[in-house]
Amino acid sequence: MKPCKLSRRAFVRAGGSAGALLVFGLRTGPGEASPAVVLAPNLFVSMDARGAVFITVSRGEMGQGVRTVLPRILADELEADLERVDIVQALADPRYGDQNTDSSRSVRMLWGPLRQAGAAAREMLVHAAADYWKLPAAQCRARHHAVEHPPSGRRIDYAQLVARAARLPVPENPPLKDPADFRYIGVSAPMRDARDIVTGVATYGYDVRLPGMKYACVARAPVFDARLRSVDDTAARAVPGVEGILRIPFSAHPRGFRPEEGVAVLADSSWSAMRGRDALVLDWSFGPNANYETAAFREELRQSVRAPGKLRLQRGNVAAALAGPGTLIESEYETAMLAHAPMEPPVAVAWVRDGGCEIWAPVQNPQDVRLKVAEWLGLPPARITVNVTLLGGAFGRKSQADFVFEAVEVSRQSGLPVKLFWTREDDIRNCYFHAESLHRMEARIGPDGLPVGWRMRTAYPTMDWIGESDAEYPGPWETGMGLTNMPFAVDNLLIEACRARVPIRIGWLRSVCNLWHAFALNGFIDEMAAATNADPVAYRLRLLGEDRVFDAPNEEPDALSNFSGLTVDTGRYRRVIEHLAAQVGWGKPLPKGHFRGVAAHNSFYSYVATVVEVEYSGEGEPRVVRIDTAIDCGRVVNPEGVRKQIEGAAIFGLGAALFGEITARDGRVEQSNFGDYRILRMTQAPPVIEAHIMQSDADPGGVGEPPTPTIAPALAAALFAATGARRRNMPLLA
Repeated sequence: MKPCKLSRRAFVRAGGSAGALLVFGLRTGPGEASPAVVLAPNLFVSMDARGAVFITVSRGEMGQGVRTVLPRILADELEADLERVDIVQALADPRYGDQNTDSSRSVRMLWGPLRQAGAAAREMLVHAAADYWKLPAAQCRARHHAVEHPPSGRRIDYAQLVARAARLPVPENPPLKDPADFRYIGVSAPMRDARDIVTGVATYGYDVRLPGMKYACVARAPVFDARLRSVDDTAARAVPGVEGILRIPFSAHPRGFRPEEGVAVLADSSWSAMRGRDALVLDWSFGPNANYETAAFREELRQSVRAPGKLRLQRGNVAAALAGPGTLIESEYETAMLAHAPMEPPVAVAWVRDGGCEIWAPVQNPQDVRLKVAEWLGLPPARITVNVTLLGGAFGRKSQADFVFEAVEVSRQSGLPVKLFWTREDDIRNCYFHAESLHRMEARIGPDGLPVGWRMRTAYPTMDWIGESDAEYPGPWETGMGLTNMPFAVDNLLIEACRARVPIRIGWLRSVCNLWHAFALNGFIDEMAAATNADPVAYRLRLLGEDRVFDAPNEEPDALSNFSGLTVDTGRYRRVIEHLAAQVGWGKPLPKGHFRGVAAHNSFYSYVATVVEVEYSGEGEPRVVRIDTAIDCGRVVNPEGVRKQIEGAAIFGLGAALFGEITARDGRVEQSNFGDYRILRMTQAPPVIEAHIMQSDADPGGVGEPPTPTIAPALAAALFAATGARRRNMPLLA
């Protein structure tokens, strides 16, 4: 059987009405035909002799809209006409500062730098016009891609000013616009790349092709840290199109994101590479992780949280409070292991040659890739080029760049440009999984209905294992994502991190630890409210106490600064709950057979509340019919983009809450594709998902991740209202 040379794109197009293709072309620069750039005051903006503006986006586009929202920040300060703006996708380069596209940090970390960059270019153009007119710069102003002199009515286009402006010094602290004068910030806009996406011009990682490029597919260790004893590649070499069998070396701990040991099959097509990979006969030494089995491991975690752990936060005397009078409430919450499962599985193109390496890949953290590939190859970082393609989804998976190392290694050994691709089955079975977790909650309720003492213990494999081979306890930065930074006023509070071994590769997934902690925290608050016959919204507001702002008591604030708010504002937390309750008419009668649940959480410098509504007739399973989420994420640059991310978070969170679960037996993941690792189908999505965006003058907070953690606990509360049964285990319908 000879492999067909039909491309993926040609195959889909050949399907006529049976298929649709979503791809687009990624522009990486102004193009050869553009006039020379003559004004370039900083890394983020430049302008050519036509007055065309080129804005550099230093973060990756994975559907969250950074290529739409980041240019609007800079263009607003520049007073640029967006019709005359083109986007340049940045290469990996430390000069851009942090380029890591995760932790909901793109807007919140680039808000200031991009405003400064745009304002600097604007001021240079204004001074250039004032110099040309021989007028004081204070009498001139930038407006819509030109400089105006209002008293005389004179106006000059930026194109006529760039050469003169380029000779001026770059201002160090240019004045920023009054927010009242914003033209783009705060105004809804469609996704900039949408037309390219739907017309098939795009370049995702899988779309990159180089002359002479070969394809590679890897057989990886089926058990975490397994070692390869022998390889029989006789049958694999006999597959038509197979050109080589190469080894991916074992990397000892701490390995960072270096790959598992494996065997790569190099071929002239992806089909031949996959057939060759399937023909390999491999003998593995599995080691101690072969005993990893889901039910037994969860029992380990359960026993772990029933004993003291490492102290992460202590206020007052919890032991005395729990031993005192009042109602004692005890509960344990459990969440399943999850895979990211982005629509585009991992893929990378690499070409190692001439003492350097060039990479094309959908990576979230290109600078980290650049540095670690340089270390892998023993080359200076300057010899490594990382081109960031569009990311077909990521959710954290593509910041874990083992797939790039695999491509680099196969290219290094073969001397050829190589596209190394993962199948969906590879992605599900060899993910950096979002670990399973156990949380034990104990509280003594006083005469006023509020907890006089509250102890939390949490256990899950720590993500610190990536850099610390002996890490066995959730770190302070992990418990700081939803537990130690919680806003509630409890005088006697104890939070402990309990031991958990690392039997499989784990990493971060959308919302990271907040996904676990918000589920347990909100669920237990609902239990305390029910024990005192209190409305769950009113109970949360009482539990907050007086409005206050405090520094989150984390032991490693520098490590946390990219993950969750170091300052907690309980007033913002209160107002987002009150706002949502008013918007949905909380407390008003619902149609017969309809039930609601509520949850709230603070993460990534934003505050979110969610109400989930279900319909239940008393038979079968309840059906989610509506999700309302309110968010205070500070100043909003693109309201339409925020709405889309809230809708996406609802779908992502609902799928995880209903049936997201990865299980293991004999150290191996049991799931392989969407047939047994379910994601939410369109027919299961609620008919209504409503975003309620609060107005705020605060600096921007996160958007992509904060709306996700509230979905599962709000759904669990709605299911309790409908059925009377507490659901303390995720997935909720397992």
